[in-house]
Amino acid sequence: MSTANHSLGGFYPYKMDTKCRVSIPSDWRAEIANGILRLLVAHDEKVPTLKVLTESEFGKMQRDINDSERLNPAQKRTMLGALFERSTKTYMNDQGKLSIPKAQLDHPGLTPGNRLILCGRGNYFVIFNEENYNKLEAARKSTLEELDAEFQFF
Repeated sequence: MSTANHSLGGFYPYKMDTKCRVSIPSDWRAEIANGILRLLVAHDEKVPTLKVLTESEFGKMQRDINDSERLNPAQKRTMLGALFERSTKTYMNDQGKLSIPKAQLDHPGLTPGNRLILCGRGNYFVIFNEENYNKLEAARKSTLEELDAEFQFF
């Protein structure tokens, strides 16, 4: 994943307000200055998440599907259909708050008024509830340790 033009990084514990809004970290706001975002119901290492995609990242996902040489046209239509079906367009308001439609809260287990975790992934970010984030961390701990043996970043 190239992140040369992206700065969505970091780990931010936040709290969703009762109106299903979450503040976006100030250093991420410039990346999503137009405010248009896509919420994609997904999984990160089999843990339910809500991916927050910029329009450029959402477009890249569509191009990746269309450019795939492994998929036939029917499979491409299936993948594109699922991509659009599982995503919802939303916006970041002028105060830097992301509105999450109530229909998008169940899958990742997000609850208005409760804590959540925002994790930057370079060109998108992911929203977890605390329980799912802890499951993800436990699931990838040994894998990350093995991978990092080569790089020794962490």
